[in-house]
Amino acid sequence: MNFDCDVLIVGAGPVGSTIAYQLGKNGLDVVVVEKKKQIGYPLQCAGILSKHIFSFNDLPDEIILNKVKGAFLHTQNHILNVEKESEVAYVIDRIAYDEFLLNRAVENGVKLINQKAIDFDVENGVVYLSDNKKIQAKIIIGCDGYNSVLSQKMGNEQLTFNASQMLVRIDEVSVETFRDSKKNINAYVDTYIMEEILPGFIWNIPVGNNHYRVGLFSQHSHKKQDEILTDFLNNHFEYEITEKYKGFIPIFNEKNIIVRNRAILIGDAAAQVKPTSGGGLLLGFDGCNIASRYVLEAIESENIDILKCYEKQFNKKYLREFNYQFKVQKTLNLLSDKDLDYLFLKLKENDCEKLISDYGDMDTQSTLVKEFIKRGLLFKIIPTFLFKKITNIFGFR
Repeated sequence: MNFDCDVLIVGAGPVGSTIAYQLGKNGLDVVVVEKKKQIGYPLQCAGILSKHIFSFNDLPDEIILNKVKGAFLHTQNHILNVEKESEVAYVIDRIAYDEFLLNRAVENGVKLINQKAIDFDVENGVVYLSDNKKIQAKIIIGCDGYNSVLSQKMGNEQLTFNASQMLVRIDEVSVETFRDSKKNINAYVDTYIMEEILPGFIWNIPVGNNHYRVGLFSQHSHKKQDEILTDFLNNHFEYEITEKYKGFIPIFNEKNIIVRNRAILIGDAAAQVKPTSGGGLLLGFDGCNIASRYVLEAIESENIDILKCYEKQFNKKYLREFNYQFKVQKTLNLLSDKDLDYLFLKLKENDCEKLISDYGDMDTQSTLVKEFIKRGLLFKIIPTFLFKKITNIFGFR
């Protein structure tokens, strides 16, 4: 076959730009196809990354808007406060970050084409573009988001949650009242859990200068989500809405394939998203780290079967964690608002704020779940009438 390039990447978001950079700096001929004229717009991310980001990718200081060290967790009538001694996450300028990652790729020899990829021949590596041209690549990498055309071509089922977010200016006193705390308002995020939106939740992320990203993900329509967020703001804050955004969060499905013939998927296109929080950027970056190794090997050896190692390695690393998070999600789905209040009350009574502070992690919930099970706390905090169902979820005997 006569190929036009080594690798064609569909999508110049943070994941597509990262894998492009990794392959470009290793000497491959890389092309990125991106349908958007302006990278990063519209904003479709809460824009908060854990401190582990530096293990997966670069994050320039000028991209960081705020640093947080903990969270206030809310039900209707109870509040938990969990925190570390130093910062655990960074609130970022997501649009600037997307631009940084793309520019870094281009500076390393990656070619950018502003067209839409509309169809694929994954067996022969052909990508058909919206300008009626086609490009043939040794390997195609789909980083084209939750509604990936390449994923559809590979036969995957694409399930999503809706997500909505607002940029809101909130009065400082009302934030302190909401948290029942005068701690540094910019050092904490808020999560608000209620029966109506489970397994999703509302987040309130401090950007700085009394501005917050207030959003949620759930199974509701975007219109209904807007109503829920507006009611939430009206009930708790003095505020002014500056901007509104909406998007979608893919739902991980281990039955879907992420490698077929000459094509692979990474990031949201592969639904590489944490089940409990909907966060996926670090998973996508690690997907790039894993995939880049096998893409380089496949091209060097002229053996595309090596690409299958990427799927095996990703699943080996993350499937167990995802399964723990799905169990947590199923457990939460059993709870009413009254049950959630009971849960938080029992967490306080059993000194679990400290336990969550010590063992909790934005990216890995299994460590904390195992600690609850190990200490015999799980059945001390859950309403007794749910014991049998939760035993079935976690497979206890």
